[in-house]
Amino acid sequence: MKTFSKAHKINAAFVAALAIMLVAASMSAFAVPPGQVARLLTNPTVTATCCVAVGPTVQLVEPAAIAPVIVTWSSDYEVSGESGFSLSVNGGPCQFYGPGDAPFVTLKGGSGLVSSSYQWLVLPADGVLVKGKNTFTTCFGGLGGVPTTIFFGGRTLSVQIGK
Repeated sequence: MKTFSKAHKINAAFVAALAIMLVAASMSAFAVPPGQVARLLTNPTVTATCCVAVGPTVQLVEPAAIAPVIVTWSSDYEVSGESGFSLSVNGGPCQFYGPGDAPFVTLKGGSGLVSSSYQWLVLPADGVLVKGKNTFTTCFGGLGGVPTTIFFGGRTLSVQIGK
């Protein structure tokens, strides 16, 4: 009876230790380095023809084997005409790496702000990612060569390596 009780206690301790390690590992797996996320709560107004960098900027470090990168941009905004959001990688030109249309919507009543999220995928084949530090900055401007004005509400930008 004592042998069974002692074995049972050892198994219980092993299971508890394993559970603690799994919880600790899952928490660190979801941790995001501070430079990979940005939140702006300022409310600037910008007038531009597509496309100029308006920020924010985030960064991540690519491993030796360059991997795809997922960039997520969310914002509240009001635009004066058909506009676009795009992305500058490592200070390069603003490019569309996925959806980017910021439609002109006339709202009756309320603030007139539209809330949208965009997710872009930057692939190694795009030729803009480098081993080591990479920076990502959001861009904005009117489409079709026509300048538009945007009023920004809160904005967030995050970047992560695709797995």
